[in-house]
Amino acid sequence: MNRKPFLFLASSDETWITGHKDALLKEFDLNIFRAGADCRAALAERQPDILLLDTALPDVDAFAMHLAIRDDFSTSDVYQLLLCSDEEAGRADFNGNDFVVKPFSDRALFQKLALLKKTLARERVAREQMSYAQNVALTAMSSMGELGVVMEFLTKSFACQSIQAIGDLAANALRQYELDSVVHFTWEGESYTACTDGGEVTAGEREHIAQMRTLGRLLEIKGQLIVNFEHTTMLVRQMPDDSARCGRIRDNIATLCEGVESRVLGLLLEHDNLLKQQGIRYAVCEIRDSVANLYERQVADLAAGRELIGKVTDDFEDAFVHMGMMPEIENQLIGQLVTLRQRITGIWTQPSEVDAKLRTVIGSLETLAGEVGATSTTGAGAR
Repeated sequence: MNRKPFLFLASSDETWITGHKDALLKEFDLNIFRAGADCRAALAERQPDILLLDTALPDVDAFAMHLAIRDDFSTSDVYQLLLCSDEEAGRADFNGNDFVVKPFSDRALFQKLALLKKTLARERVAREQMSYAQNVALTAMSSMGELGVVMEFLTKSFACQSIQAIGDLAANALRQYELDSVVHFTWEGESYTACTDGGEVTAGEREHIAQMRTLGRLLEIKGQLIVNFEHTTMLVRQMPDDSARCGRIRDNIATLCEGVESRVLGLLLEHDNLLKQQGIRYAVCEIRDSVANLYERQVADLAAGRELIGKVTDDFEDAFVHMGMMPEIENQLIGQLVTLRQRITGIWTQPSEVDAKLRTVIGSLETLAGEVGATSTTGAGAR
């Protein structure tokens, strides 16, 4: 819908006013003033798009009033079209936007007004477009600033080595949105809560959060916003009244909460890996000690066995001599004893082979476990 331009007509010529009032009303939102003082008073209340000023006003010096309006900062933007004499139009201090010299034809005046109306319409469209562009730019800048809070959190969160540190960093991010908020964590039977105001969460709020955690990912209830993930809940106690900002805040907080949850999952995974590494390292130490003890026992047992076999062989050889066996039988039995000794000697080498294989397994386990000491701080902090 096209808005009519707002026109102030300041003239005391009743005949001219009566003859042109209806035509002006068709094209303009019209206010008529028959005295200069009334016109000036009305300008202080509301400014028109156009001031059609007859310089023949009886109560004031209308030309001086025109200059005063132009010099006044609050009214200097009003478009002044003067109905004036040729002498006034030629004055060096004339400061109007346009003029019509009296006497003038209706056609000349209304042609100027028609052109002026088109110009004002184009200017209004341009102002509206500029205002829209400014609003879009401001909204984009606000959105970038608000998203920057999320990006800043994600960047800094990798330096956090505990869930408590993650919670405090998230609370600081929410504080930048100027929101009264709570960040609550639950994991493996433990919990931690951080508030933007630095205070404590009431028992009622804890119960409220526990109830809301079961109702979905994103909830808005009575001006409150709740965002839920497996280990993380964010509660905004009071969302902004501005619907546009409220929508941006809702999206950014959901993104922030997802980033917090991802970092918490990362810490818990690191801690779980740490426990596994520690378990492997413990098992490696136990296996290493057991292998060493086993090897020593096997070496001792084999040495005793070697000594025993040597003694048995010697005893048999002595016995064969005293038994007076035929040489063929004696040689056969001694040959069997030699074969037995060789087989036992072959067995004596096996403990070294088994020990080497076990030590290879131990080396592989140590590589799998990694340097536990380098990550032990992370694991402790996650708890």
